[in-house]
Amino acid sequence: MTSWPPAELAGRSALVTAAVGPLGRVLAVGLAEAGLHVSVTTLTGAREEEFQANSILNECWSLGRRGGAHALDLADPGAVESMLDAVEAEAGPLSVLVNGAFAVPTVAAVDADVPDWERALRLGATAAYVPTLAAGRRMLARGQGRIVSVVSVLHDRGAPGGSLIGAASGAVAALTRSLGVEWARSGVTVNALAAGLIEGLPGPHADAQARAAIERYIPSRRIGRPEDLVGALIYLVSDAAAYVNAEVLAVDGGLAVHA
Repeated sequence: MTSWPPAELAGRSALVTAAVGPLGRVLAVGLAEAGLHVSVTTLTGAREEEFQANSILNECWSLGRRGGAHALDLADPGAVESMLDAVEAEAGPLSVLVNGAFAVPTVAAVDADVPDWERALRLGATAAYVPTLAAGRRMLARGQGRIVSVVSVLHDRGAPGGSLIGAASGAVAALTRSLGVEWARSGVTVNALAAGLIEGLPGPHADAQARAAIERYIPSRRIGRPEDLVGALIYLVSDAAAYVNAEVLAVDGGLAVHA
């Protein structure tokens, strides 16, 4: 790369799904600061989520970008197709999809039940699967695209309370690896960011008593911030990452090196 942010990103169209929390805000605004037009969505279409998505969009607009905020249930294929039509009408052919769903709580397995399990998979996996396939078909037809999903670092390791978020993230990580291989010759790359323990996101660090011990366990000796993921995201959606595919990149302060 000869510049940062990569100059080729300017004017491309990006969509950040489930932009309803601190991570979605930082990722959407980071893309806008890199020169992309940014649209955002809710996760389930709830009114509170719609307010948050509109607030995030306003920040992107303040940078002179185009795009819209869309309230919908991301697990509804028909609603997602209609939303993509609107996004491309607002900001041009979609070049970048970021699946930002990260709404699965940490909870002891014995305190959860089948409805909790099904909700976790719907919000944490189906809500990424449906947009990925819908946007992917459009990108495949054009021969270019970048898809990046945010998953938990618990996607491939166990932790107390991590069964639901780990299962949902594991499904998205597996989808990422399979589609990255399946679409490898198409010009569309599919990758994921495995977020470590991040401020404002679900995880055992939310417990004040456990936090100090957790921070000592992380090699970087701190809980991550949403901003820590932005650089990796900008890289993965840039032309510099054209040969990076089917990867799950840990952004976790070194946490993943522990058994």
